[in-house]
Amino acid sequence: MVTPRPDSGSGRSGRPESGADLSRVFLDKGSDKYREATQFFEETFITDDLHQLLINALLRIAGEGGDPVVQLRMNAGFGKTHSMMALYYLFCGLPAGQLPALEPLIHRAGISQLPRVHRAVLVGDRISPADAHEKPDGTVVSTLWGELAWQLGGRDGYEMVREADEKATSPGGSLLFLFQRFSPCLIIIDEWAAYACQLRGSSRLPAGDFDTHLAFAHALGHCVRRTGNALLVASVPNAQDETSGADEQAASDLLRKALEAP
Repeated sequence: MVTPRPDSGSGRSGRPESGADLSRVFLDKGSDKYREATQFFEETFITDDLHQLLINALLRIAGEGGDPVVQLRMNAGFGKTHSMMALYYLFCGLPAGQLPALEPLIHRAGISQLPRVHRAVLVGDRISPADAHEKPDGTVVSTLWGELAWQLGGRDGYEMVREADEKATSPGGSLLFLFQRFSPCLIIIDEWAAYACQLRGSSRLPAGDFDTHLAFAHALGHCVRRTGNALLVASVPNAQDETSGADEQAASDLLRKALEAP
């Protein structure tokens, strides 16, 4: 399991990132600095750890090896979001020639052409577990796995986990069929613990309870590993991260153990 150090993916200055917002990038909002792939990489210094992260992603998405589950363990403000944005833009659909900063890295990985990749971005502190969410096509999503499936495959993807989403039960092996159908795929989960800790002590939320969410985390890690060209990248707060409360740290530890389980 790849665990980049806290300095991986910082901007050119190496100082804590400022203004980077993964959820706004996913929604195609914000400044061009973070919204345009070419400009983003022109402003990004490729540290050794970020280089390792991107090479791993290229190999994994191409089905040529690479670690399937990556946990970004770093304090808030020191490259976490920047690293996730780099992965998101690496597979944005642009040819390597339009990403000049990455072209040598792509060739070094032995990749001649970047594949079309299905991407899902889940930012836990921007998704309410207490509400169902209606999508532009009319699909109504209640759980994190429903959101994941819809982002990867639209209504067709959602139908593969619909029953589990409506009943707020773990989708289990349905995720494997989802990933096999909509692969290669990249799944990025940020602020996961912040989302999950809201489920502790509650059994009536549309998103399900905390134990069900742990079962989902276990199934997610397992099914990603069994899909040769699927990659999961999740942020996990450091124990020393003073911005994370005790509940969030406890939720993070349990999610990490669930992801790492075979």
